[in-house]
Amino acid sequence: METHSYCNRRCSYCPNVVGDRLGANQFMPPDIWEKIIGGLEEIGYKESLVLNYYNEPLADRSILDRIREARARLPGARIMIFSNGDYLEPAFIDELAEAGLNYLHISVHLKRGDEYTDLYVINRITEISVRMGIAAKLVSIRSGEFAFATAPHRTMEIEVRGINFYKHGTDRGGLIDDIATATKRSAPCYFPFAHFVIGFNGLIAPCCHIRSDRPEHKPYIYGNVRDYESIFQAFTSAPAAAWRRELVGDQQKRSPCDTCAAGQLSEPAHTEAFVAAYHKYVVPPEAVAAASE
Repeated sequence: METHSYCNRRCSYCPNVVGDRLGANQFMPPDIWEKIIGGLEEIGYKESLVLNYYNEPLADRSILDRIREARARLPGARIMIFSNGDYLEPAFIDELAEAGLNYLHISVHLKRGDEYTDLYVINRITEISVRMGIAAKLVSIRSGEFAFATAPHRTMEIEVRGINFYKHGTDRGGLIDDIATATKRSAPCYFPFAHFVIGFNGLIAPCCHIRSDRPEHKPYIYGNVRDYESIFQAFTSAPAAAWRRELVGDQQKRSPCDTCAAGQLSEPAHTEAFVAAYHKYVVPPEAVAAASE
């Protein structure tokens, strides 16, 4: 979920290029934040809590207060942030760690109109290292595709990644024309099962590739957190269940999923097991028959 709206970049392979976040910063309303954190606190949530979506989380220092509160109320959760790294400095790194952040992912982005090159990415990783005051170590590189580095820290996991999104990105539900995507997808997608995505405005999206604040994607939104008694009711709502039924099988997918390659399981055996488990435990045959009637 994103605690505020602002992002300082308009990357060509991001939906912010067609609907930027450069205007006045809008913050997630307190009642929506409380409904989310309060619900997770009720169940002693111990999984991942990602505090960004299409915003730049470190553009506003209020993120430190959000991390502190989430850490105090969800001591077992893995609190994560994905950042462009533009606002990093050694003191900020220390504050993030002290607030309780577990994982910081720094994405290497291109300037608008630039092509991906290994040299640019490696130079950018070096620049980010200087900005953090921590020497990042290159762990893996595939020429023309990606580079992956880690930065040692006493309490926090820090990764720096450069990815050629023109090869490995998606069109984000049809919002981006510059990325060549697969067509007529039939593979299942696990994202609606594993992800619960909430925008700064409280709107709920089926996955992180759908924009909660774009009119083109309005038909795909579950509704607002305020529309439900709890986040659990939202996660198990009829719209959410419909997305899962649509994406669990191997039939041809409809827009906006027909041109997306994200969320695919890597092995056919994994896909088969996933589909079988869904039909056995989530949608028993008698329930399907009753629904079809």
